[in-house]
Amino acid sequence: MRTDRGGPAARSGRSTGRVVVLDGLRLLAATMVVFYHYVGAPNLDIGKTAVMAWGAPSVNVFPAGLHHLATYGWTGVELFFLISGFVICMSGWGRRPADFFVSRVVRLVPAYWAAIILMTAVLLLLPRLTGGIGIRTALENLTMVQTAYSVPNLAPAFWTLFVELMFYLLFGLVAIGGVTYRRMVAFCVLWSVGSIVAADSHNSLLIAIADPSYSPYFIAGIAFYLIYRFGGNLLLWAIVAFSWLLTMQSLQSGQPWQANVLLTSFFVLLALVATHRLDRIQWRWLTVAGAMTYPLYLIHQDVGFTVFAYLRGHVPAELLVAATYVLMLGLAWLIHRVAERPFAPLLRTRLLAALDTVRRSSLPDSSPARQPVPVREPARAAADGVAGSRGAGSPYHRWRDAVTAAQAHIGYARTGQGHAGQGHAGQGRGGQGRGGQGRGGQGRGDRTGRPPDRDETHPGARRRNLRLAPQGPVATPDSSQ
Repeated sequence: MRTDRGGPAARSGRSTGRVVVLDGLRLLAATMVVFYHYVGAPNLDIGKTAVMAWGAPSVNVFPAGLHHLATYGWTGVELFFLISGFVICMSGWGRRPADFFVSRVVRLVPAYWAAIILMTAVLLLLPRLTGGIGIRTALENLTMVQTAYSVPNLAPAFWTLFVELMFYLLFGLVAIGGVTYRRMVAFCVLWSVGSIVAADSHNSLLIAIADPSYSPYFIAGIAFYLIYRFGGNLLLWAIVAFSWLLTMQSLQSGQPWQANVLLTSFFVLLALVATHRLDRIQWRWLTVAGAMTYPLYLIHQDVGFTVFAYLRGHVPAELLVAATYVLMLGLAWLIHRVAERPFAPLLRTRLLAALDTVRRSSLPDSSPARQPVPVREPARAAADGVAGSRGAGSPYHRWRDAVTAAQAHIGYARTGQGHAGQGHAGQGRGGQGRGGQGRGGQGRGDRTGRPPDRDETHPGARRRNLRLAPQGPVATPDSSQ
């Protein structure tokens, strides 16, 4: 089993692939949000006209008990963030930052753009609720960062997407150099501290980056994944407990105790997932449900409210809500099949190819080719007295050739004309040979038949010889034989 550098070994025998039960929890979170918007929200309106979808406050439309239950559906967003911390850490593990970026774009953009097109068409063709929608607003929403520029969201629920994007940005910056156990633990601790500082700073920029209201959910999700992958320890459980305490403090004032119970139950569910208590849940339909969750969240408001605006008074409210929910599931599945499945692989391939081009352009061999430097044998370079001719590219080569030249000079100085040693002929001016006290043999001069000179005449070689000549007896290269 692979051991993460700077962290414990991953649990043997435990799968670190897709966690099917999380798909079911995502569908639960999306359904809670839909239920809240359809039944529990006090004013169901979109756009700038403030026309309520039901024509009256939802508390006057639905039974008191049903409406009261739906008012806690907003906690589904917090469950989304908790799951997101777990899933993003899992999907970023073992990936380069560029690959993580590609995975997020592929996951978010196709369904998001398809939802924008669908919602724009519905609001233009059926303008009773909004009085129509501006094409410019729809185009600006394609960027997914319209919140940063104070551009109205096409659907009110889009505010959570910007929160997710800020989390991806922070995670991507931390992931530069690799996602490791040690780095993720440090990220959780430092982000927790930064959230506390930001909450008391009243600095809008710092609050936007640290996001103290929702950071505890992402931090706890990361810690839960580390527990899932490596097993629990005191530090990881302390991060989870501290994040849970921060979520209790960040609740809106006046929230009833039921909201605290729901949020606590979400932490308990993720703890069961992290400790592999729910690994047996492998229902196939959960994977399909998880794929429909994101499109369902995107389209349920604008399209659903428009349905209410046109059919209210003709169909009982409870039945209309149920039928609209089923309709939204069908449209979400259609977006998944028509937009996500065909275009996500294509988008991934094109993005990876573009990133490969950027990587190749940054490699050294992509620069204009240089003329190759002629390479000469050390012995011949020494004979020419140009010991540094081969070392233009490396200090080691320059040093080695200088030593070879010095040894050649010293060897001939000690052995005279190279008798009793085995000479090596050179090539160039004078062809100066190198002799040694070996097993006998006749010394050879250069190719002209002349004996080698006793001294090198090249000024540079003479300076090198004086600089490198030893003070005592020096063994020639062949003297050890």
